Amino acid sequence: MNFSQIKCFLAAAETLSFTRAADRLYLSQPVLSRQIAAMEEELEFRLFTREKKAVKLTPAGEVFAEGLRKLAVDYQSLQEKAHAVSQGFEGSLSVGMVEGQLICPPYSDALRTFHEKYPDVMVKLSSHGLAELLKKLEDEELDMAFGATFNVTDEEKIAYQKVARTKNYLVVPAGHPKANDKDLRLEDFDGDAYLSLSESESQFIADHVGGSRPLGSSYKKLVAPDIGTLALWLEAGYGVFVLNGNHALRNNPNLRFLDIPGLAETTEIVMWKRGNQNPLGEAFREQFEEIE
Repeated sequence: MNFSQIKCFLAAAETLSFTRAADRLYLSQPVLSRQIAAMEEELEFRLFTREKKAVKLTPAGEVFAEGLRKLAVDYQSLQEKAHAVSQGFEGSLSVGMVEGQLICPPYSDALRTFHEKYPDVMVKLSSHGLAELLKKLEDEELDMAFGATFNVTDEEKIAYQKVARTKNYLVVPAGHPKANDKDLRLEDFDGDAYLSLSESESQFIADHVGGSRPLGSSYKKLVAPDIGTLALWLEAGYGVFVLNGNHALRNNPNLRFLDIPGLAETTEIVMWKRGNQNPLGEAFREQFEEIE
């Protein structure tokens, strides 16, 4: 059994679809099926029951998947550490952030200071959707993450430190009739579609779309599957959305960030899984000044 086969099996176990698993791994479906069949032949037991349009894990497959998920995380961590050593580094720290967010102060300041203090540590930066970011923290594929207080849904698993507050804006297409008006309020956009996210992606955004006010009678809501798609919908002019000022779309000439009274600030944080064993995490957090 090799690690390519393990990756195929875990992708299929998560999606319960050989087609979606193959797409995720950029393989053809027959290749993925052969990899899993080879595993089953070597193991001498079935991992999946196959039906016409779906697959399901067998009881043995469920046990195997649970164990291999931890093995895959350990393998990735080991691979990253070995790669860091091969490049002359003495350690590594994986840091994630929300897709589309810019690395602005205090994050940029902390990264620079940390590198000056620990030049032999490789810091691996990556961006993710909201739900994916939390999952990678919980699975310890990430040691730390940049986010906001509303990202944290389970404080028993995820700890965080408040590091900054950022102003929020209502983002509208540049061609919107009110894009250049003054003294605007959220009520002025009751006739617009407000973009939102699914509950599985962000319970907070799903509940608080349109700011902190209740839904009005003329309120329209379009639910995007993830933050990347929502950003594309904003660019396409499908609706409006509240974003903080440290977002890459701030530089998009086809959008306007409107300063609307009453929009609460975003409290930015660094977060980590409680019990994470990477000692560099604590050293990294020391670069931030905690706020109330």
